[in-house]
Amino acid sequence: MSGRAMKTQLALPTGIKKLTNIAVVRLKKHGVRFEIACYKNTAGAWRDGFEKDIDNVLQTTQIYNNVSKGVFAKEEDLLKAFGSADEKVVARLILETGEVQVSDKERKNTFDNIFRDAVNVLVDKCVNPETNRPYPPGMIERALREVHFQVDPTKSAKQQALAALPRLQKVFPIKRAEMRFRLTVPTLDLASATLDMLANENATIEKQTECEIVCTADPSVYRALDKFAKETSVQLEVVTMAVMEGGVSETFHEMESTRGGAASASGAGDGDGAYAMRDMDGALAGAVPGGDGEAKMAKAAAAPRVRRGGGDDDGGGGEAAAAPVEVLYPRGPIAGMPEEHASRRDRFVCIDEIQGGWLVELRRRGGSSVVDAVFFSPDGVLHKSFAEARREAMRAKREGAA
Repeated sequence: MSGRAMKTQLALPTGIKKLTNIAVVRLKKHGVRFEIACYKNTAGAWRDGFEKDIDNVLQTTQIYNNVSKGVFAKEEDLLKAFGSADEKVVARLILETGEVQVSDKERKNTFDNIFRDAVNVLVDKCVNPETNRPYPPGMIERALREVHFQVDPTKSAKQQALAALPRLQKVFPIKRAEMRFRLTVPTLDLASATLDMLANENATIEKQTECEIVCTADPSVYRALDKFAKETSVQLEVVTMAVMEGGVSETFHEMESTRGGAASASGAGDGDGAYAMRDMDGALAGAVPGGDGEAKMAKAAAAPRVRRGGGDDDGGGGEAAAAPVEVLYPRGPIAGMPEEHASRRDRFVCIDEIQGGWLVELRRRGGSSVVDAVFFSPDGVLHKSFAEARREAMRAKREGAA
């Protein structure tokens, strides 16, 4: 082997592959294909506006006709197509307007993520109309495949999930979970007009006083309520995004209507406006040591205080006016839940099968019909949802087996 051949072999080892693990951005102009080589993780960030330095996006400023074959674009083609032979200027134009080429694995991963998000949307927002309980994710996933649900990467998961709902209704009973609204009316005349409007929208009145109406209605009614609230002096609040028995969406959502003035956000679609999530710790302040609502919980006076897993309650005054919490079932075994909550007991009992010693407590905020369940691990740590408790029990079981 000659010295020159030996030098070439040492300088360019055969194991090295140039321009691999890249994102290719392609633009066809004046009948000529132009390509640039970018870093995968920054090409998208550039288009989304998060990455500002183009040098962190481009692997090289050279313009290609074919990146994989290493064929460079001709200078006359660049001048004809872009009016400039400056490769950095041309690369910027291609990056902004070109089409990003992705591999089959990347495309499949994107589609899988959108599909899973669509399943989660349906689990969170839909219920069985016969039981008013959510379906498990596995059942929703199988049903979507049965109706040949096709993912569209140009649309959001929520748009596609709700568009697929009519097709799912042909397979098994399913509907959008109703939303719970609270309307505060200043006058009796306006209260009468509000009730008439709710009757026309087939809303169900849960509670009515001289100045307050609590009702449940289909999410599609939100737009009408939003418009009515803007045209009148009615104050609109969204209390619960999805009313369901034992569901994952039984947290409280509320609009900033008192401090913000406006009762809703325009263009909110079917009820997904700009809501301020109410802090569940504050809503259950009476059960937390040091909370201002503790004195209001007469029925829970004898119950043990909640031990928080993430730090002590700050006892701040922001939630001092929180409504009192009624304890329907004091902290006790899951199997001991009363018959009126048998459906929940049957659902929660799997935690005992995973790890023994778990306790449950059923609570209801004053003035609300929603019953919340909180769980306590064998060492007394509070878990605010069934899903969270189940994950913790499975984790403890795995660690115990190890």
